[in-house]
Amino acid sequence: MLRSRGDKGLGLARIWRVGTVLRRALGLEWLVTGATAPVLLFPTLRPTWTATALGMLALWWLLRWALRREPWPLTPFNGALLLFSLTVLTGFRVSLFPDLTIPKVAGLVLGLAVFRALAFAAGSERSFSLALVLFFLLGLGILTVGVLGTEWKQTVEAVSVWTRGIPRLIPKLPESGAEAVHPNQLAGALTLYLPVALSMIGGWRFSHRSIARSVCSLIGCALCLVLVTGTLLLTQSRSGWIGGITGIALTLALWGTALPRMSWRKWAAWGILIVGVSLALFWFVRIGPEGLRNLWKEPAIETPVGPLNTLEFRKEVWQWAWMGVQDFPLTGCGLGTFRRIGRVLYPFNPAVVPPDYDIAHAHNIFLQTALDLGIPGLVAYLALLMTALALCERVALTPPPPPSAAPPPLSHTVGEGRGLGGGVRALALGLAAGLVALHVYGLTDALALGSKPAVAFWYALGLVAALGQMERGRDD
Repeated sequence: MLRSRGDKGLGLARIWRVGTVLRRALGLEWLVTGATAPVLLFPTLRPTWTATALGMLALWWLLRWALRREPWPLTPFNGALLLFSLTVLTGFRVSLFPDLTIPKVAGLVLGLAVFRALAFAAGSERSFSLALVLFFLLGLGILTVGVLGTEWKQTVEAVSVWTRGIPRLIPKLPESGAEAVHPNQLAGALTLYLPVALSMIGGWRFSHRSIARSVCSLIGCALCLVLVTGTLLLTQSRSGWIGGITGIALTLALWGTALPRMSWRKWAAWGILIVGVSLALFWFVRIGPEGLRNLWKEPAIETPVGPLNTLEFRKEVWQWAWMGVQDFPLTGCGLGTFRRIGRVLYPFNPAVVPPDYDIAHAHNIFLQTALDLGIPGLVAYLALLMTALALCERVALTPPPPPSAAPPPLSHTVGEGRGLGGGVRALALGLAAGLVALHVYGLTDALALGSKPAVAFWYALGLVAALGQMERGRDD
């Protein structure tokens, strides 16, 4: 009897140890998310693998809920994410074309998984630094695939001279309706990264405590800035250029506002911004209101950045996309289905939009979101953006703790963050400017929901959520 009680006690101890090990292993959710990412990016290539990956994620999330009491990370995004997820389910159910909708849903599941993994994992300087490095590596991957797989445009002759010599080594991406990567899609992803790299350089200072790390962070951010800027110019995407310029201007304005009054960087930021704005105003005054009206009415007129004849195409698509939003205000027409639904329901002008042309999206991220998910989905999407910008503002403008207090996980003062170069302030300002730049680009183009490069958007939101988590932990 005593032996039986002893055996029972040993059995319970073993179960407890196994449970402890399992609970700790469930904290490595970012590894599972990374393992499922390639499958969810191309979900229709191996449907069985895709179902297995989705099942693995669902099981992992349920186990974490059951064993660690962590159903979802506590973030200010949660209310908007709940509404957004419900509208995604609606957009899936009303879809008449599952072959178009399933890849978008898989891409959104991956985006939410990336957001969740980052919000859970990035709780220390080391893990956050790793997450930031992976963010830049993701951008490098998007840039590399884009450069090697893009069919370069010949819009601006001064730039086209350089693109003609770039070989196209990737013939066609799987599941892509187009024969090549569209340079506008590449440009959209780069507009998110440009302000982040610029801001990290602006906030960098040499650290005596970690010389190698601080120097490597500067070199890495500088290299990223050069590659992103150069590639963005090569895309010849006027939407991308406008978004990139907006991101640069906003980064300078935010740094000019956030820095102390006596900082030379503050005056340098404002000086560069004032010169840039003055040049832009000079250009607008020189064109005049009449010239702007002519550009809108006759966009094929030659300009210093090439003819704007694609504006006529966009005006036609916007007209019928807005009609689609009015026809399906609550549910949308189905996630990713406008490219076919639009052809069936609306009489596009064949002289502007050829009958055989694939209208991949509405060429406006807000119209496209409303088409995919209905107006409730657009409201949820806007709430995500507003929450991200508000969190970035709170993190960037929160004063550093007094000298007597224990240091936070990451320094708020410019140049004292060892792993991040300029600390969380630089990253928060850069992410805010990057999100705005991406959506300025999105006024005339779109990284549609669930598209492959759009995973960078969800990664950025995850970084913002992690910053908010760390800030809240410091306040507590």
